[in-house]
Amino acid sequence: MGAELTDEYFPFLTRLARENRAELGALAATRVAKHEPLLRRGDPANGAYLVVSGSLRVYYVTAEGREATLYHVEAGGTCVLSLTSTLGQEPYPAWVDAGPLGSEFVRVPSPIFHGLFDGDPAFRKFVFSALAGRVFELMRTLEETGSALVDQRVARYLLEQRGPDDCVRVSQQALAGELGTAREVVFRALRALAQRKLVETGRLRIRVLDVNGLAKIARPDYDASASVNATRDPPGER
Repeated sequence: MGAELTDEYFPFLTRLARENRAELGALAATRVAKHEPLLRRGDPANGAYLVVSGSLRVYYVTAEGREATLYHVEAGGTCVLSLTSTLGQEPYPAWVDAGPLGSEFVRVPSPIFHGLFDGDPAFRKFVFSALAGRVFELMRTLEETGSALVDQRVARYLLEQRGPDDCVRVSQQALAGELGTAREVVFRALRALAQRKLVETGRLRIRVLDVNGLAKIARPDYDASASVNATRDPPGER
């Protein structure tokens, strides 16, 4: 196996036929800088992308021209939209950029991908498992976008992304792009959370001050009427 593609991140490799594992191991990794565009809507996917370090951000662009994140692909993962595009030989339906720390990935070209998918049960199981797991995440994202208050979505994002120091290093514009809304809407939501002493905002940084309080807002049964500052997307913002 090559140094880039390892069992640690992709356990299915140990279950591949020896010749198939060798074929994947011969593929070189590609390194890209932070935020570098990789795919655009309508591009051919040309295979599967196995991320070995950093991350990829997969997003769509709304009718108003705003970016909205669909999901992130971390090390050990693969982009499911590239899987479906390659399987169906269809154009890629979204946009992909490298994450904030850049990314390193191994692209499995379409001919090799189809050969492994047709001929190796372990690879086929890996593809189906990746697809199944991401479908549920996408359903949750769509549900949140359609029904959750911006306060809830911001709270969930901060809880999921906070580091050991309880900080999330992100700009308000980038956070708006993650949630598919306007920067002004995110600003109002953060201001409301800060007024309740749940977060503290700074330059390119948001610190979580009250994890339990933020978790209450993030819950699906959060009662918006309990807060006069609850923030909703204005009509047409979603």
